[in-house]
Amino acid sequence: MKKLTQILDKILEAVLCIMIVFMVFGCVWQIITRFIIQDPSDWTEEFVRYTLIWTTMLGVPYAYGKDKHISIGFVTATFTPKGLAMDKLFNDILILIISAVIMVGGGIMVTSNAVGQVSAALQIPMQVYYAGVPVCGVLMILYSIPRIGGHIQELKKCQKEAK
Repeated sequence: MKKLTQILDKILEAVLCIMIVFMVFGCVWQIITRFIIQDPSDWTEEFVRYTLIWTTMLGVPYAYGKDKHISIGFVTATFTPKGLAMDKLFNDILILIISAVIMVGGGIMVTSNAVGQVSAALQIPMQVYYAGVPVCGVLMILYSIPRIGGHIQELKKCQKEAK
């Protein structure tokens, strides 16, 4: 499973870098067309907006998998190693449940409700945009499973050391 997360990391790194480069080019093109050519581009604002949404939906599981998400550590810094392992295990199980039920289940419902709708400027089916939510949920699940396994091992180690 660790190999899978390493592969996901490499893929997400590449995709996120490409998406950020596209967003920068889209913003620069909008500036050029608006202020230099005096004829603003119709599609760049929508393109950058939806690229940012997808960048967020792919960046969240990437940061989670790398354990680089925002956290407030002053409370957990007071925990014992066993308490910290239990806290991490609880949090990751909660993330797994939320990812499965809300992000995947709810995301599929939202995506299916968008059938027949297209975006205003790019004329792309809205399912393409909404699909970021269930994709994010699946990636979060794929990252949370090995994390939960690691926390269980850490908890077992703490219990053995306590004996």
